[in-house]
Amino acid sequence: MEHAVRAREIKWIFHFTRIENLHSILSDGIIPREYLEANKAKVEYNDRLRLDGQEKASCFSIGHPNYKMFYSLRQQNTEQEWVVIACKIEILWLKDCAFCQENAASNNVTCIPLQHRKGIAAFEKLFEPIEGKPSRGELGLPASYPTNPQAEVLIFNVIEPTYIIGAYCQTKDRANSLKETYPGFQFVYKESPFSYRRDYAHWK
Repeated sequence: MEHAVRAREIKWIFHFTRIENLHSILSDGIIPREYLEANKAKVEYNDRLRLDGQEKASCFSIGHPNYKMFYSLRQQNTEQEWVVIACKIEILWLKDCAFCQENAASNNVTCIPLQHRKGIAAFEKLFEPIEGKPSRGELGLPASYPTNPQAEVLIFNVIEPTYIIGAYCQTKDRANSLKETYPGFQFVYKESPFSYRRDYAHWK
C-alpha cells in the first residue's frame, strides 16, 4: 500500500471540521463518532445522520476536500467557521482504511461489502476512469486526485495528533492566531481548500 500511495505523489489527506472542534482534535486526535458518543463528548458533528453507517470511522478526502459536501454544509450556516485539517499520508497504510469511489453514503458505495473496499485494489479504483465522464487527462486531474471529487476514505479508530500536520484556515487572522496557540502545528490561510475542484463543471 505504501508504494501505491507514494506512486500517486499524494502529499496529504484532508478532514474538514468546525473550528469549535479543533482544540480537542489537536489534543486528542480525530476520533470516530461511536467513541465520542460513548464518552458523551461535546462535539459539533458535520453530518448528524451518518448515512454511510460507519460510525467507527472518520471521513477523509485525498488531494482535495469533498467540495460538494463541504459547500453544502457551509451553506447551512454561512456564519460558521471551518478548518481543513491536513494529515500525513502514512495513515493510508498504517491505519485500517476503506476506500470509497464516491460519497461513502451513496447507494453505489454502501452496497459494496466493507471488506471489498479495503486494500490496494480498492485504493487504485479511486483513480479509474468513470463511464460517461471525460478521461482523467481531459479533466486535468493530477495523479494524486481521485477521479470522482466525492471519493472518500473511511479511516477506522483514532487518528492521533502525531499524524496531524496542521490546518488550512479561512482568514489570515485565524491562521496567525492558531500559530501562536499551537506552535507544534502548521496553519495556513488559503482559499482553494474551501473552493471547488478544477473539474467541477463536469460533476454538476
